[in-house]
Amino acid sequence: MPDINLTIDGKKLSVPAGTLIVEAAKTIGIEIPVFCYHHKLDPVGACRLCLVDFSPGPPRPQTACTTPVSEGMVVRTQSAMAVQARADILEFELANHPLDCPVCDKGGECPLQDFTFRHGYPTSRIDGPRLHFKKPIPLSDKIALDRERCVLCYRCTRYYDEVAWEQELTTDERGVQSFITSQFDRPLQSIFSGNIIDLCPVGALTSRVWRFESRPWDMSHSETICSRCSVGCSVTQWQRRGQLVRVTSRENDDIDEGWICDRGRFDYTDVNDPSRVRTPTIAGRKSTWADAINLVAARIKGKGAKLGISLAQDVTNEEAFLFRRLLDGPLKGAKVKMHGRTAIPAPADPTMRIKEIDDARVIIVVASDIENDVPIIDLRVKKAVTKRGAKVIVVYPEGVDLDRNPSTVHIRNAKGAAAAEVRKLASHELLKNPGGPVAILFGDGHGSEDMNELAAACGDLAEQVGGKEMPLYRATNERGALAAGVAGWDKLDGVEAILSWGPPPTAGIPRSAKFIAAWDHLPRPGYESAVVLPAATFAERQGSYTNVEGTVQFLRPPIPVQPPLKEGWEVLCELGAALGVRLDYPGIFPIQRELASKVPAFASLAQPPSPDPAPPPVLVGPAHP
Repeated sequence: MPDINLTIDGKKLSVPAGTLIVEAAKTIGIEIPVFCYHHKLDPVGACRLCLVDFSPGPPRPQTACTTPVSEGMVVRTQSAMAVQARADILEFELANHPLDCPVCDKGGECPLQDFTFRHGYPTSRIDGPRLHFKKPIPLSDKIALDRERCVLCYRCTRYYDEVAWEQELTTDERGVQSFITSQFDRPLQSIFSGNIIDLCPVGALTSRVWRFESRPWDMSHSETICSRCSVGCSVTQWQRRGQLVRVTSRENDDIDEGWICDRGRFDYTDVNDPSRVRTPTIAGRKSTWADAINLVAARIKGKGAKLGISLAQDVTNEEAFLFRRLLDGPLKGAKVKMHGRTAIPAPADPTMRIKEIDDARVIIVVASDIENDVPIIDLRVKKAVTKRGAKVIVVYPEGVDLDRNPSTVHIRNAKGAAAAEVRKLASHELLKNPGGPVAILFGDGHGSEDMNELAAACGDLAEQVGGKEMPLYRATNERGALAAGVAGWDKLDGVEAILSWGPPPTAGIPRSAKFIAAWDHLPRPGYESAVVLPAATFAERQGSYTNVEGTVQFLRPPIPVQPPLKEGWEVLCELGAALGVRLDYPGIFPIQRELASKVPAFASLAQPPSPDPAPPPVLVGPAHP
């Protein structure tokens, strides 16, 4: 379809047909204030703050968030009628709004504050008693609701309906007495609930984990990557005085679309744990780095299969590369078990991208509960169904989140029989004429499936129906560890010495282990007689992760490593020296350049992005009528 030509505030522009006025204005840097509108949600026109004046059209203000552009349209955002209309709406929004700005967590990054300054009346004409509600309401152990601050934009309820498919929030009462509440006053259970905090345009929905901790101007932040699963969502981590105090989402349409799960948003308090391991210890007594590393090296060198190594799921690509050097030398033959990884082998060819799920007409999910394994991919599948009309086939023994859609075809296979069910799908009614791309997403059934057989079955189905495959790795950097050749799947039974990198093995420390070395950031049961090396957390670690689709993404830690802590690559270099392997790198960048030159999957590491991305444009200045 041809583009539409229109004029906004005297500026001519062309945009695709169907573009809303509010989105068209953004392309030329014109701000139309909104509360209820959000570009990832369906427009609803509830708050009326986006009123503009346009012709041809009725001689009254119209909502820019629900009106698509038309050929020859002339939009005026600063006409007397439009400016007064927005100021009137803001006056009503503030009629019952409490004067909580000095203590409200939204202060400093609150659209209501900004819009009042730029678009509101200098003084209010309303001088009456304000409506009061009980506050705050604990919606869950992580989210608090302040009903007095709510402007009833319905972003939160629409998000639950449209994006998460979970009707946990609703509106109660009517008119001026309306308020947001949970269904039947039950606590929120969704693992995607934290996104309503970012969506809320005022301070009505706040994080109980971060509540009253700090102000935006009192923190510094870094744009980095989430470490909680293999999706690799883009997040912003905020630090204050050396502590990680908040994690928020950061929009990346190729991967997460601005959503993150609650694990990524709230599971960060261990970074600030007062009991964190900060100095090496030997059998509970403080030690120097040199003594601890030399002892570890002496007790694990040349052990072969008698040495077990539990590998952390969030090992970076750079750490994995250095670790491979040790496995090829003095630690050769050691048994390696990567924490939390799947049984899925490394892909032979490039796999499907997350954003390609949007265009799929049929999506097949095999041997994976994607809500828990790869949460944001679960939301991407829901978007394809809701917005694009995709059909879903699930092959899994138990109920899954996608069953909320009545049109989901769920084949409940016996455990271990997923491959047999996949081989029957080529003749399924939905796949005889899919009408477009087919996406095949497959996991490992949490170890219950024969992965060679299942991978072959999915590959055959992809050839038969012209589909694309995406293996659903679970561990944070499992795909990077596979490319580096360190993502072991060995059993650690019978080892005489063990190096536990990160949390202890899921099955616990083997009883046969006579020597235990732990490289961890928290004290754990069983470390009493071990050599413990303090580890940096995800908020302090430099390097990169490779996500489930094979994209290499750089980490930008918000908190610098404070001595005596050392970064992971430094410890591996020192351990290598103690083991007789020369790992002489002055910093992380030489490691990345060498890794990029030796492993094709890491070629993008040769050109890291700028550490200082361009700031988004900020519109300032009052627009009083």
